This record gives sequence, structure tokens and C-alpha cells, in this order.
Amino acid sequence: MSSTTTGDARGRLAGLVDGVPVARGVALVGIGLTLGAFLSVLHEILVITGDPESLYYVVGGAVLSGTVLARLIRPRTAATIGIVGIAAGMYLYVTSLPGGFGFLALLKPMLGDAVALLSGLSVLRIVNADVWALAAAPAPVFLAWYLAVRRRYVAASGVAGAGLGLVVLTGDATTTTTLVGVLGVTLSVAFGDCDRRGERLRNADGVVVVLATMVVLTLFVGVVPGAAGSFVSTDGIGSETSTVESSLVYAGDSLAVAGSVELSPGVRYTVEAEESAYWRVSTYDRYTGGGWVRTGERRNYRGPLPEPPGRTRALRQTYTAETAIATLPAANKPTAIRDVPVPVQVTAAGSFQPASPLQAGESYEVISERPTAGAAELQAAGTEYPDGIERRYTQLPASTPDRVGERTARLTANADNPYDTARVVERYLENNYEYSLDVDRPSGNVADRFLFGMDAGYCTYFATTMVTMLRTQGIPARFAVGYTPGQQVADDEWVVRGYNSHAWVEVYFPEQGWVKFDPTPSTPRERAERQRLAAAREDGAPAVDTNDSGDSELDSGTPEPTATPTDDGSAPSPGNDSGSAGPTPGGDETAGGSGGDGPTVPAVPLPSREQAGFGLVVLAGLAAVGRRTGADRRLYRELWLRRLPDGPPEAVVTGAFHRVVHLEERAGRERAPGETARAFLAHSDERARRLGELHERARYGHGVDEADAAEAADLLADLLEERSRLPHRLKKPDTGSR
Repeated sequence: MSSTTTGDARGRLAGLVDGVPVARGVALVGIGLTLGAFLSVLHEILVITGDPESLYYVVGGAVLSGTVLARLIRPRTAATIGIVGIAAGMYLYVTSLPGGFGFLALLKPMLGDAVALLSGLSVLRIVNADVWALAAAPAPVFLAWYLAVRRRYVAASGVAGAGLGLVVLTGDATTTTTLVGVLGVTLSVAFGDCDRRGERLRNADGVVVVLATMVVLTLFVGVVPGAAGSFVSTDGIGSETSTVESSLVYAGDSLAVAGSVELSPGVRYTVEAEESAYWRVSTYDRYTGGGWVRTGERRNYRGPLPEPPGRTRALRQTYTAETAIATLPAANKPTAIRDVPVPVQVTAAGSFQPASPLQAGESYEVISERPTAGAAELQAAGTEYPDGIERRYTQLPASTPDRVGERTARLTANADNPYDTARVVERYLENNYEYSLDVDRPSGNVADRFLFGMDAGYCTYFATTMVTMLRTQGIPARFAVGYTPGQQVADDEWVVRGYNSHAWVEVYFPEQGWVKFDPTPSTPRERAERQRLAAAREDGAPAVDTNDSGDSELDSGTPEPTATPTDDGSAPSPGNDSGSAGPTPGGDETAGGSGGDGPTVPAVPLPSREQAGFGLVVLAGLAAVGRRTGADRRLYRELWLRRLPDGPPEAVVTGAFHRVVHLEERAGRERAPGETARAFLAHSDERARRLGELHERARYGHGVDEADAAEAADLLADLLEERSRLPHRLKKPDTGSR
């Protein structure tokens, strides 16, 4: 290769490193960060609701189209394409809804849902969230990338930021995601301006200051709007211990599986009914891997609800609140509610929700139609599920490990129908796992970790795992929460306490409706409740008894069967809590640990990726501030003053001399070009003049020795003691000969 060619290559490389292309690259990276933050939220939604693979093709096509069309069409045409893309996405989403465009007739509810989305309604709560996520992706990606390629960075940032802003307003974007997007916009606008003006990158160092300021403000103030991270976490919800009741019946529209919990003995309701039941509060249909989300919107109660299919038996219940409480329990399946002192709303799954809390002493009445099908009818129910039921209640996150389905298939290999499959899974969990309130919330998919990595848990873990196992076999199932029957104090009266809050499973059978299954071992759970009540009574805790319950032992009366009736209609025999044959819990995965009797050395906690990223941005910001203000040079000089170079005596003496020159210049004297050391230091301190003499001897005379180097270091230390505002601990020079 000729020297000319080599020189040209070096010139092009230099231009790439320090010229316009680098600014352009950083600006494009900024747009990519903002789009990536937006798409990461959509990706998480698709991971939870189904398969995210389609998103990859949609995004790839949008980026490719934006890159190609940036050279072929004008921005106005591209904007038109973007608008058409948004309209097409809306069309696809609306047609995927139950009833299709019949939904458009409900213009007011549609507008209400739109407002709700923009004020914190998670996308996960809307019907067909996967279709919404796919429909929302292509238009912003195409238009933002098209504008970025055409160097219209402000407009591109606006489009990408609008997409991110939407998921911020819905509450689905975490603080970290939002911050990444904001950083991307800032980088794109600032470095894009450098690109358009043809300026060097050093002129954009003020941007780094802005970035660091934003990071610091976010760390200490946390005011990113809407970025609360509403996704039900797959890594737990914190270390604080809550009660079973607060983590279940008061969870709201999303429920995260917690770690250790406690039991609350306070009385909540008195229930009058002809027979006991599980008093259901709500159900959840969308599993996130770390918790549950209730999809669909609530509507005002305007009259009786549809009855379930199949044979039913009416059950009238009267609930009296014993304290202020914000739930409306009802046995499955409620069809009517009466005499409620507060407005009532109905969830999409048919549960009642009060618009405001009930006060102590207030009561209401519920009519429920309870399914009465026996085992034979449920075994013969078949698998002809309605499309809406099958799609909604067999959903699993794409991240669910295959081994969950594989184990379920092995366990239920001899089951010929969904009912027998559900019974096998219910008994397996009940007989092979212990009941415990003191558990560490596992990371990752809760059902997978409970099935393979834990040997104990409480109702949330059992119910979550059973629903997941059934869904891997294509059986519609959902997660239900509410209260167990409670303490029976009369033939038709029960006292329900906070610790009666519970989670169980409901399985759908064609022509029969939803049927309850409970995989949580009942005996140890009831034992824990009795112990908690006894302790509360002994401590004199208030509001743990009514007039009828205070003098009697805890008695659940005739409990509702833990599953559906057997062929003859009798209650099934309880499972053996001591275990049964079958795979050992956690048998597919051994827990790590360490042996020995030595002391445990605590591990040094490593920063998370977010913390490391924040730290790098802050450091970069500090560096930029230092460069702009000159603080970096001043700091360097202060450090330089206090450390002589290691090496032979000549280097030590020369280093001390240069530091004395710096001290003199800082005092207001400036050394002229060509001025000798003797002339410059002629009117200085005697110690400075002596250092000048040692420097002349080292450079022009017969040299210096270790004693001269030590003298130079001592003289410099004395001068620093007088003239420096900072400690002057001067390192003793290493004057070893070379």
C-alpha cells in the first residue's frame, strides 16, 4: 500500500473520530435509546401475554422501511404513512375485541378507557393487550427512524418521546426505562445539533452536564411522572412483611406474589347463610410470572347478573361489616346484590367492588347460584371451551419454563379429562408441599420456582402454581381471592377474620361454569389460624371477637369441600399432608449451599446494572463540569504538587523545581520565555532560590546525589506548608539509581 493511500486512510479515520460522523452516530444512538425504552415496555407486555417474536419482525420491518424511504420520500409523505399506520393499528385492535366494531357504538366507554390509559391504567389490564402492543409499535418506530436518518433529530426525538410518553402515562414504564428514554432524547437533540452545525464533539460536553443533573435529580427526587413501574415484579415486592389479607383481598387490579406474611386476627364480617362457602372477593386472569393482573374494566351495577350454565342451587347471604372495609365478598356465582349502602361496581369477571368503603355495622345481601354438578358431570364436560374463555384463561408468559408443562403432563398422564387433571394437580400440591407463612419470595417465575425449588409456601404459591400447571395443559383456570368460611358461631352464622383471607383456583368446565379447587393443605393452615387467634386473645388485642365468638373455640363448622364433589356427591377425602408417592418437590433442581463450621464471610454487594449506569453518567457529568470550569486542571495541579516523581536524584530535583515555579506563578509572577531559573527566582524565598541552584547543578553542572534530592524534597515541603491551602503530605521520593 502506498504512503499516499495510507495517509488518506488515516485522514478519513481522523475525520470519523473527531468530525461530523461521530456526532451523527451519537445522535442516532440517542434515538435508538428512546425507541428502545419504548419497545422494551411493549416487549415486556408481549412476554407476559404471549409470544414477543412477532414484535421483532414488526420493529425490523419498520426500521428497514424508515432507512430506505428516507432517501425516497419527503417528510410530509412519511408523516402520512405514520398516521395510516396508527389508524391500521387501531383497526386491528378494535377488530380483535369481543364484538369487533360493535364496540364503536359504545363511544363514551371508549373515550373513558382512553382517558384511563393516559392517567395510569396499565396496558396489561386491557383486553387483548398483546394486539395493542403490536399495533402500537410500527408507526412510531418507522417515523422516528425515518426522521433521524434525514437528520431531523428534534422531530425524531419528539416522535420517539411521544411513544415512550404514552407508556409512561399508563404507568407501565419503570423509572429506569423512562430515564433511559430521556437520556436518549437529550443525546439526540444535543449531538444532532453538533452534526447539523458541523461542530466538533467537544462543544457538546455541556450535554453531559445536563445528563448527569437529570440522573442525580431522578436518584434523589424520583419525580419522573408515571414511571412507577406498574408491571407486577418478577423479583418480589420488597422485604417488608405484610399480612395475607393485605397482599390478596386489598391488592387491587394487580397482585404481586409476596415473601413472608403474617396473619391478622381482626374480625371483618359476620356472614349469615344456610351453608358455608368460600366468600370470594375477586378473580385474576392474567399471569405475569411474578403476580396477577385483573383485565377488563369495572362497570356500575345495574341489576341481576347472568346465571352460570348447568345445575345450580341458590344461596342467600347477608354480610355485616364489623369494621370499615372496602370489599364486597360473595359466594360463587353471585347474580344479585341488594341493600348496599354504597354504589357498587362489577368487574369483567362478575365480582362486586364497592365505590367507597363500608362502615362498621352496615350490611348487604347477595344471591348466588352455586354450581352443583357432580364429578361425573364434570368429567363428561369435554373441552369445547368458548373462544373468549380459552384465550383469556390459558394465557401464560412466554418466559414460563417448559419443565412446568412437562412435569404436569407426566403427573396427569393417566387423566382422561380436565376434571381428573385438575384433581391430580390439586392432590399433588396438597400432599407434596408444606404450608408455611415464612418463605423467601423467589426470583423469576413463581410457579416454576415453587414447583422445582421450594418445599413450602402459603395459599398464593399453591394457587398460582396450580393455575399455571393447568394452563400448560390448555385447561382454562383463574386465580381467586377472598375468605374461607371462618368461625361458625351458629347454625347459619360465621365470623370471618382477616386471617381467613385466602387464594384458591377456579377451573372452567363447558356447560357448567367455574368450579373451585383448593390445593393448599387445610390442616396446617387452620392450625396456624387457631394459634394466631389464641395469641391475640391472650394479648388482649381489640376487635378479634364478636359477642358470639369470644367464648367459643375456633370452629369452621362443616367446611366447604376443598374440591368439587365426587361421583356420589360426597366430599372428597382430605389429602395426606405427610406426602405421597411422586416426584419430590425440588427434585429436578438442587439448592446450592456451603458446609463447614467456619464463620460466614458476608458477600460484598455488587451494584446493579442500573446503579452502574447511573454512576457512569454521574462521573461523566462531573468530568464535563470540571472541564468547563477548569476545576479538573486545578485539582490535577494540587495533586501534582504533592507528589514528586520517583527515579534518580536528577528527576526528583527537577520535579521539585517545576513545582516551585508553579507556586511562584500562582502567586502572580509569570516566567518569561527564555528566562533562566536563577533570574526568575532572584527575588523569591531563599528556599526557592536554593531549589533553583540544585536544578542548575542537576541540569548544567556536575549532577546531584541522593542527599541533594532529599534536601529538595524537604525545601518543597516547607514551601507547601506555607503556601498551600490543602494538606501537603509529600511522598518521599524513591531515588534509587538506574
